[in-house]
Amino acid sequence: MPTPEQQREYTRLSGLLQDIGMRYRQELPRESKSLAVTVNDGKVLVEVYDIGGKVIGKVPNESTSFALRNDLERGLVCANCSD
Repeated sequence: MPTPEQQREYTRLSGLLQDIGMRYRQELPRESKSLAVTVNDGKVLVEVYDIGGKVIGKVPNESTSFALRNDLERGLVCANCSD
């Protein structure tokens, strides 16, 4: 069970990921319904899921814009810098 502080951070990061997803939705697969993020050694990977829960894409990839890459790294990696 997450602590209240962990739950607040999860909620904040979820909102940030949702905002980035909406801002750059044209770069995501058309059938995108949800996103999941993993940060490992300072690298961000976002898995894109369809309505059935199947992974239909990953971001960043070879066609990801610099702006999306930058927002993911600045927003999600730096959010974990103090951990």
